[in-house]
Amino acid sequence: MLLYLFALPGVWGQQDPLVTVRRTERLLGTEVTVTVTAENEEIGFIHIEEALSEMRQVAGWISSRDPVSVTHAINANAGLQPVSVPREIYSLLERAIQISELTSGAFDITDAALDTLWRFDGSMAQIPGAEDVAGVLPLVGYRNLVLDAGNRTAYLPEKGMKINLDAIGRGYAVDRAKDRMLDKQVPGGTIQAGGDLSAWGTRGSGDKWLLGISDPINIGQILRWVPLIESSVSIVRTDAQFVRSGDRTYGYIMDPHTGFPAEGVAQATVLARNAELSSALAHALCVLGPENGIRLIEYLGDTEAVIVDDAGIMYWTSGLSLSRE
Repeated sequence: MLLYLFALPGVWGQQDPLVTVRRTERLLGTEVTVTVTAENEEIGFIHIEEALSEMRQVAGWISSRDPVSVTHAINANAGLQPVSVPREIYSLLERAIQISELTSGAFDITDAALDTLWRFDGSMAQIPGAEDVAGVLPLVGYRNLVLDAGNRTAYLPEKGMKINLDAIGRGYAVDRAKDRMLDKQVPGGTIQAGGDLSAWGTRGSGDKWLLGISDPINIGQILRWVPLIESSVSIVRTDAQFVRSGDRTYGYIMDPHTGFPAEGVAQATVLARNAELSSALAHALCVLGPENGIRLIEYLGDTEAVIVDDAGIMYWTSGLSLSRE
């Protein structure tokens, strides 16, 4: 299933239309595109730079590969000492744990400990065995992350434990950039970081932002157009990064319960009020599977999802009312 972003004509009377400008930058390990509407291009690009500045700040906090990042400091001090963290990141860690609880551990930022076994950059010589995984799996578990609200510190009590905030962090960065644009009263735009996208307002022509949900079987057929009004969408494909061994393909989304890549889901899409939530939930659905995943989203309310399993069968929440004609 693919997602298409289009515009639906709106009615703006005789007023002059605004212009729509965009810019793309490599950030947060992916392509980030900011699109805004403005009175003219100069003002538009000023707003875009402000949005990207917010996202760069988040990237500086969460990049585990940056030796001066907060994430790197927490990981480097695993089993040694607690690390003081900025207020924003402390709150993000708290929300990550809340989502872990909500998803019964399907979303778990501590599954980064498995990176010592599983690498999807072409450098992994062989698939880890059950004994190898069993040796590392005790290092995975969000309940082991110690947060001290009084001192605003984070601590991983065992050497070898790690966290990775890429999934929830990208969504958080998108939300911060969008909030900055709303504070500046930018009339409309979209902010996308990889598979995470958030929209508000309208295009310069007055057209509404629409999300096209396509049929994974009948390629090119749109099952439904969904208006993106002050909302976000995240899409996760388990084969976006993968390794092959024999006739098996292993996707990059890890199951924190087993220590092996999650199976059964090819793609998960979540529409939610903010990108932080939609991104974390989309990753969790790849672990939970179609039935449990849809059940969770229905329970949450004010959130929708589409899941495609490995056989191409599509599952969706009742609020989307999708159908194949």
